[in-house]
Amino acid sequence: MNIGAAVRFVCSTILLLATQFRTAAQNGFTDAEADAIQAFLRENLTNAGMVIGLVDERGSRVLAAGKLDNGTWQEVNGDTVFELGSVTKTFTTLLLQDMVERGEVKLDDPVAKYLPESVKVPARDGKQITLLNLATHTAGLPRDPSNLTPGHGLPENAFADYTVEKLYAFLSSFALDREPGSRFEYSNVGMALLGHILALKTGTNYEALVVERICRPLKMNSTRITLTPELEARLARGHDQLGKPAPNWEFQVYGGAGGLRSTANDLLKYVSANIGLTPSSLTRLMEQTHVIRHKHTSDHGDTAMAWYDRGEGYQLGMELRGHAGATGGYETFIGFDKKQRRGVVVLCNQQGGLSPETLGWLLLKRVRLSREIAIGLSPATNAVGIGVALDFDAKTRIVRITRVIPHSPASESGLSAGLIVQRIDEVSTADKSLTECVGRIRGKPGTKVRLELFDPKQNATNLVELTRRRIQM
Repeated sequence: MNIGAAVRFVCSTILLLATQFRTAAQNGFTDAEADAIQAFLRENLTNAGMVIGLVDERGSRVLAAGKLDNGTWQEVNGDTVFELGSVTKTFTTLLLQDMVERGEVKLDDPVAKYLPESVKVPARDGKQITLLNLATHTAGLPRDPSNLTPGHGLPENAFADYTVEKLYAFLSSFALDREPGSRFEYSNVGMALLGHILALKTGTNYEALVVERICRPLKMNSTRITLTPELEARLARGHDQLGKPAPNWEFQVYGGAGGLRSTANDLLKYVSANIGLTPSSLTRLMEQTHVIRHKHTSDHGDTAMAWYDRGEGYQLGMELRGHAGATGGYETFIGFDKKQRRGVVVLCNQQGGLSPETLGWLLLKRVRLSREIAIGLSPATNAVGIGVALDFDAKTRIVRITRVIPHSPASESGLSAGLIVQRIDEVSTADKSLTECVGRIRGKPGTKVRLELFDPKQNATNLVELTRRRIQM
């Protein structure tokens, strides 16, 4: 080896080691990121309360802004209780995996095995619905049953009066239009049925099962369906999309689909165990629920046993899992990056504000929250933009215009579907999520946005400057 080659080798080795060290050091959330998140919350949370939890190999931290609005002036914090909605589903599938481990059930057991003989469980072409089908949203059941009617006279509390008898009646009357296991279709009623079956098998109720097998091992003492007076005092009051107080949701047989309430501090323990940061006998079972069962579903990206990634990890080569939830007055999200072993929790006590799910995915991908993103995600600006629909191509890793809305700034400027968006206001889309790109394009009416577009048909790049305005969909 000559001296020049040796020098190049040593320099390359040093550069490689430095890159590896820098990458390792950046796996966790930095203090600067945490400060930016706290500033973002203070600037953009006016009427609602939001709590964001971060966890990585250095530990966990909680950032928050807003009030409980429960008759006191208390601010929300890591111990504030929120309704979780569909985040509950990740607990239900973990219970299933735990019961499989204990030999109490099998994933391929037919649902009918655990229900009364009087219940006629639908089947198709000789194939029966299994427990795994319920856990992976592939049973062929609809999102919600046809006999679901609002309870207590409140459309916002539709599950309060949905009983076991109603669930059995729905199953006995429903006809599948495809074989179980053939296609992903998100189903609240399917997950409710799974939670009900697991409780039946163990001779207890769903909440008791969650507490005994998940909450106690992880010391999640503030995660329950039925709140004690002490937990009730820490419950943030929910609000609807207009900011008006919303009633808390009640559940009967639907508890396994969305009944849990919890805090950021509790959920950080749960997320930490999921990515192996906290020693737990549950971690190995949790990892089995992360295994992808269906790829590239239309709405949820790659899907596992309740967990999904919305396709958010494709662009940066990340291995993301998450789940969002919503009830009449709350929106929530928990998620994590399996490769970098970091996770987030986002809880909010208002429907239709800054989306916790969107914020959660952005934080997992280390996107710095900014005023522009807040404007783009604001409900008031959701119909403001230039009139294009974007999509991310997982194979080519490019952001492409898929649709141009008539009579919009985009259509008036001659833009068409198929154009590749290379830059938005001088910011490259190469390492940006689709969510961030959409947020950057949206904004206040009358403001301008500049796009660098590549036309693959003409093999040409063009710059266009468009003025945002309200779009008639």
